[in-house]
Amino acid sequence: MGLWMGSKISKQKQMFSLLNYKFPYMWEDSHQTIINEKENHRNTAAEPHSDQLLNKVYNFYKSIIQNLSNGLIALDLEGGITFANQPAAQLLDYDRQELLQKNIKEIFGKDEESQKSLRALFISEKRINEKEVHFNTRNGSSIRVGFSSSHIHDENNEFDGVIVLFRDLTEIHHLKIQIEKMERLALIGELSAGIAHEIRNPLAGIKAAAQLLQEGGGGNGFSQQVIERIIREVDRANKLLMEFFKFAKPSKPKLKFHDIDLIIDGVALLLAPQMKKSKVELITQFGEEISEAYVDDTQMEQVIINLFLNAIDAMPQGGKLKVKTYRKLINILGNEKTNFEPDENQLSYVFIEICDNGVGISQQNLEKIFNPFFTTKKNGLGLGLPICSRLVSENGGNLDIQSENGKGAIVTVALPAFVHS
Repeated sequence: MGLWMGSKISKQKQMFSLLNYKFPYMWEDSHQTIINEKENHRNTAAEPHSDQLLNKVYNFYKSIIQNLSNGLIALDLEGGITFANQPAAQLLDYDRQELLQKNIKEIFGKDEESQKSLRALFISEKRINEKEVHFNTRNGSSIRVGFSSSHIHDENNEFDGVIVLFRDLTEIHHLKIQIEKMERLALIGELSAGIAHEIRNPLAGIKAAAQLLQEGGGGNGFSQQVIERIIREVDRANKLLMEFFKFAKPSKPKLKFHDIDLIIDGVALLLAPQMKKSKVELITQFGEEISEAYVDDTQMEQVIINLFLNAIDAMPQGGKLKVKTYRKLINILGNEKTNFEPDENQLSYVFIEICDNGVGISQQNLEKIFNPFFTTKKNGLGLGLPICSRLVSENGGNLDIQSENGKGAIVTVALPAFVHS
């Protein structure tokens, strides 16, 4: 056991020496201090003082490494973890001592890209810079990380281990997907608005011609039925186009401060008969000290109605529809705060969570639900969620859906509780 611990400490000291070699200027002040101190005590107790200096340098480097914002792991040539700083343990949801018992093979994801990067770690003279892979956490979940690696060499300059430096990219990746989604919807909206406008013109002409024939009264009963059918179908197509216009070019929101809880209560009252008929129980949990959201109340009502209807449709045998509201302060530099005293870097948001225990959404469909005209409903148009997402975006908020097949869905809507342009 003592020999094993000695090996661990030796590996750590080699790692600190490597960092000192790679970043000499980072330690310039402390290094000069140690040299001066050594000069002053050159003639007194040289050997004990050298050990003291070594421990001082070791503890200094250890303190810095433990306080890095990124995770840092040192490996031996078999992949055993010989050192891990506290951020690495926190990101992977391990106790630090527990992580030291693991092999890096247990940490890397099983996907092809992650396994390819794992093999590349131990290729001599091979360095990896900012590679995106998946790491497995203690509870079995997967996180996306960006990592870099460098080699450790012993006193004979022989390849003796690997340093892995990594950071969690899960939120960045999620944000990237959201931005791409909004850019895609905006582009589709611009293109479709022009197409829809061109389609409406001939439809109007067809309807006018059919109405003239109808008013003329010529032809037999069958002809009149055909003319009426033409008018009905034109009206149906026009209604579809009007819905599409709501997505492609939503009206500019009239922003004011509104109580979101009251809007939800109004929607609940409106849909109460339908929920009763569908055997859906509504459970509301309104948070305390909720700020008023700075939104267009009519548009938000439309969004909540649509989300409620989707949840009801997802529970054909009945179920529970849970609605929760709460407030959160988001730091514009990236950290969330739970206190209610915002500083100049924090923005206040009102969150709405709508949860159902219905059929859920498969992972494959989850990636498509915001695409116009994608629907799994028999008589659906596939515009409900794209319109909701567009309206929330126009009001300065964000809409996100989490779901698994057979496990219901959680829709989260974040709305600004501050004046925005």
